[in-house]
Amino acid sequence: MTDQAVDTSGPATAPGAEEPSGAAPSRFFGRERELKALREDIERAGLDTLAGRKAPRARVLLIAGRPGSGRSALAEELAGALTGTDAVGAAAAATGALPWAVRGTGAGAYPDGVLRVGLTDPGGEPVPTERTAGELLGLLGVPVPPGADRDELSELVREALAVRRIVLVLDDAADAEQVDPLLPENPDCLVVA
Repeated sequence: MTDQAVDTSGPATAPGAEEPSGAAPSRFFGRERELKALREDIERAGLDTLAGRKAPRARVLLIAGRPGSGRSALAEELAGALTGTDAVGAAAAATGALPWAVRGTGAGAYPDGVLRVGLTDPGGEPVPTERTAGELLGLLGVPVPPGADRDELSELVREALAVRRIVLVLDDAADAEQVDPLLPENPDCLVVA
């Protein structure tokens, strides 16, 4: 998973025919095979569907790889493509800071956009669920009740996402225990971890 590159110089041009500065945003190159596989996974029937049940939760796609291998860039590119937004541009605009949200276009399978939070802090320590849930609630415009515990905050996140069709990017998950309390009980949402 190291064949991805982000071209920050804009489109290739002949000498003397350069674009004015700022004319072309950075672009995502490579990883077409991985993007295609992720899209196919979204369309593939899950275990609940095969058993004849409606999925009780959002579908979860896992992007695995070593730190620095481009997992976050791949997740942002997928989220942007699924929502018709520029999630990669949003990440640049947010100067790489997490959390962030990008409003959707109102069309497509995920019209409400993208939410992205980090599950590992810059020092490599897992972020407590309470903090992540609070960040998600803030992005959704839902007030965080003072003194709420992990279970209460997780339930508020699930309630807020129950009425949305959104891509939730949970970046740098250390383990399933970090992801599980944040999973929407809404099969119309997609989680990319």
